Order: sequence, then C-alpha cells, then structure tokens
Amino acid sequence: MNTALKTLLLLSYLIIGFQTNLFAQLCPKKLPVPDETFLKNTKESDDQEVKYFEKYIGKISEPKVLKTFQEDGKKCKTIQRFKNGIVYQIDYCSESGASVVIYFPGYCKAELVKYVEWFFKSEWNVWNKEKTHYQPKEDGDAGCYIDIKQNKKGYYIEYYCGC
Repeated sequence: MNTALKTLLLLSYLIIGFQTNLFAQLCPKKLPVPDETFLKNTKESDDQEVKYFEKYIGKISEPKVLKTFQEDGKKCKTIQRFKNGIVYQIDYCSESGASVVIYFPGYCKAELVKYVEWFFKSEWNVWNKEKTHYQPKEDGDAGCYIDIKQNKKGYYIEYYCGC
C-alpha cells in the first residue's frame, strides 16, 4: 500500500509538473505594461499604439506604404515591423474609418486581452463571454469593434474603428 501511494504521488507530481511547463511554453512572451503617464499623454494621439511599440518593444522598420489616396498621393495603408515579431498594419483608405491588424507571434490570448484593455477600455464597450470580441454595448454603434483571432503563427488583433 505504501508503494502504491508513493507511485500515485509521483505520477501526480509528474502530471502536474508537465502541465505547468506546457502552459508556461504556450505563453513565453509578455507585453510590457505601459505606465500611466504614457497612456495619459498619448490617449488622444492617432498613433498611440505605434508609440507604445516604439517605446516598449522597439521598431525594426519604418512604416512601409502599401496604398495611397488617388486624389493626393498621401499614404492611407501602411505596415510596420517591431521587435519580437510584432507587425502593425493600418488601413484608413475608407472614409468611414480605419481598420488595423496587429500580429503578436508567441504571445498568449491573455496578453492581447490586456493590450485591448490598455488602449480601448471604455464604459461603452463590452467583451463577449470568450473575451475574443470587444465592441460597443449597442451593436451597430460608432466605435471600435475588436477581435482577437488565432492562426498557425499565433494570435492577432483585428479591429475597425469608425461610424
């Protein structure tokens, strides 16, 4: 009986240890928490997220222009790469608003939830049960509609802000 109990305890320890390591491997990267001063000073900025990535992650490239307005040649769709594999793409070619996709390879969904809450938290928005969709309480209202999605390379955020 004593040997069976020891074996059971050893197996439990190994299983719990394996699961703990497995979960730790699934979320190897943590996003740096922006300080309150940074959030306050950049709150009304059109490029708050880019400033966050530049300050807390580090950029690899300057924004690359993917599309321009035909009328005046000004850029309206760009992509920029940051350290840790983060890629930020914005498209504001539409008159009704802007759409953004940000790739976060190696980051957990929980880190992206924090990111959304740092930059988009509002008393007028709500999460769905799975915390994969954040939007205005009244569906169809103006504001930001944010989705956390996953592909084979990892998690990414896709959102549209407009009216």
